[in-house]
Amino acid sequence: MKNLKLLLVFMVGLLSLAKPSKAQKQEVDSLFLNPKIDIAALLPSLDSMYEIAKSVNPTLKQEAAAMRANQWTVHYTRWIWAQNLSVFYNYSFGSLPFFAYQDPTQPQGQTLIQVKSGYRAGVNLQLSVFDVLGQRGKVNEAKEKVILQKYKRDAEAMELKRKLAQFYADMVGYDRLYQGRNEDYLMQMVACQVAEKEYREGTIHISEYSRQKNVLADAEAAYHESFRFYYSSLLQFEAILGVPLHTVMIKPKRN
Repeated sequence: MKNLKLLLVFMVGLLSLAKPSKAQKQEVDSLFLNPKIDIAALLPSLDSMYEIAKSVNPTLKQEAAAMRANQWTVHYTRWIWAQNLSVFYNYSFGSLPFFAYQDPTQPQGQTLIQVKSGYRAGVNLQLSVFDVLGQRGKVNEAKEKVILQKYKRDAEAMELKRKLAQFYADMVGYDRLYQGRNEDYLMQMVACQVAEKEYREGTIHISEYSRQKNVLADAEAAYHESFRFYYSSLLQFEAILGVPLHTVMIKPKRN
């Protein structure tokens, strides 16, 4: 009973390590969406993420499986002629002899013994002229399909690398824009608070205070728009990467 409890505790511990809790996920999301943290500092190098994306990309897996299937087709085609080759072993009897031999105890030319029943074994091979002449062509065709599939796999890998680099550049660029718009928004909030204080004290006209409020509204709209672009690029990059970003995140250093 004690060992069973220990086993249960051990399994629960493994599950907690394998799957992050809701609080941990929220903490990770807050890091990616924090305008004060550079997204590039949270992720490994682009080459490392490309290797990760290649290992999980379903299209590349499909192309690799098709290439292996074509390699097996080459192996099969090389030996397809053997389907016309048969080995037999049986017991036969009947009225007609299937072989005869000379009895060595009798004079030459006499007493030819005919065996009409018994065991027999042999090999039978039938090949048409078309099979003989076309065999090499079939093998070469199967080999070319392997090469073609390899080119398709390599082309898909190059396209994946291009898309990954493009989405990464978009994500980093929108992150920088998001950081700048956030800083502008915070600064304009302070400027608007100062303008409100000065307006109440009568040191500025209401038109100036109204202008500051309009600038704040524009800064807030720009901030939300930049967040939308950044968040969208974040999701697109995660989709092309093929794994959740928190699984490859580098924890930022605490000051």
